[in-house]
Amino acid sequence: MRSQLQAPLRPAPPPPPGIRPFARDDVPALVPVMWDAYRGTPDEADVGGPEGAAREIRLALGGEYGRFLPGASFVAEDGGRPVGAALVTHYAGLPLLAFLFVRRSHAGRGFGQALVRAVMHVLAEQGHDTLSLAVTRRNRRARQLYDRLGFVEVA
Repeated sequence: MRSQLQAPLRPAPPPPPGIRPFARDDVPALVPVMWDAYRGTPDEADVGGPEGAAREIRLALGGEYGRFLPGASFVAEDGGRPVGAALVTHYAGLPLLAFLFVRRSHAGRGFGQALVRAVMHVLAEQGHDTLSLAVTRRNRRARQLYDRLGFVEVA
């Protein structure tokens, strides 16, 4: 079961070093990152393995979760290698944080927060006033991050 969360978009600082815009040729490197991030979480079954991670990323880019917004999607790097990503779509009239994932080895180091703040910065600059997302109710770690970033449950 998932909760829908929303956060108001206010001016935010630009992305810090190590956070860069998403590029389509990032996809092959992001597949194992996504799978690694989802393993052992309440959302593991939704991805199901590397093939499922590849499928979910393709679906997001292909419009299954709304029109993909490459200009509002970001990749986190450490040592020049992708360790996380935020993939954003436009769904039901609002920007949607379709996927946020960070390698387990890099969890708790601020990458997820930096990715979401980068998304919020760009969307606010583009004139959007709200960012939405859906999160599994049992995913406490993700919910804590979203709480810190000002998201509130709307459904």
